[in-house]
Amino acid sequence: MAEIQAAAARTRDMGEKTAAFWKMEHLSSAFLKQRQPGQSLRDASMPIEIRPIAHCGMGIAAVEVAEFQALPLSQIIDSFSDPEYRLFAYEGAGAMLALYEPDLFGLMTQVSRKLGLLPLAPLKRPDHHAFLRAYEPEVQRLIAHGYGRMLYFKNHSISSAVRDAQRAYYLQTRACVQGIAFAYSMVNNSDLISVFRAGEECSQGDLGAAFRDGLIYALEFWEWMAPGFLDGLAPRRHFEADLIRTAREALALARIRGALAPFSVERPVIS
Repeated sequence: MAEIQAAAARTRDMGEKTAAFWKMEHLSSAFLKQRQPGQSLRDASMPIEIRPIAHCGMGIAAVEVAEFQALPLSQIIDSFSDPEYRLFAYEGAGAMLALYEPDLFGLMTQVSRKLGLLPLAPLKRPDHHAFLRAYEPEVQRLIAHGYGRMLYFKNHSISSAVRDAQRAYYLQTRACVQGIAFAYSMVNNSDLISVFRAGEECSQGDLGAAFRDGLIYALEFWEWMAPGFLDGLAPRRHFEADLIRTAREALALARIRGALAPFSVERPVIS
């Protein structure tokens, strides 16, 4: 994972930078499932640049190991995580909750699993109300973010994904929409100008602010993993410049604290 991160930090290719996330997410997931006694993500030698994505991937595997049972899931995450990054794992759990939804997308993935086309575990999706009630509001927020991230892949447009987020009344809608925007940024990494333009068009109202935060956090996530990424961006409009400025301010706070906030855009308090 450290080698993948180092290569991603060197390249100017946005596709390679983004693919590094998916590679590291897969490796950290495999690490949990193949772990030996005493192994965890608490290794002090692990670069801070890979800790957020490592815990996201670990959360995906933790769901498989715990089979969607809330208490065992929390026990696995707590025992395997760096305490500063444990909450990132619940975002991955939220993505799994959406992946195993009994809808058309879920049916297609299960058929693909049975045909051997997708390496998915044969899990029974839990009752979402009972599953969410087992967790504090902050964990529920991260589950909703991961769920929203997957909603983007399950829809043909941003608007339809947002409508699905609004229908999922049992989840925190703003966090769900932020996850949609985060995924939208990652998938369309080769054309951030269009991403920013879409963000500006969707920036009105409470959900618009959530969508904007998803774009900002995507910038933070890239910069944390590949320092210097933001220096390569040349904003053309005030909206773009504002996103980049906010990401820089949030990252400055994270650097002072020594850890990236889990899918939350931190803003300086102005007294």
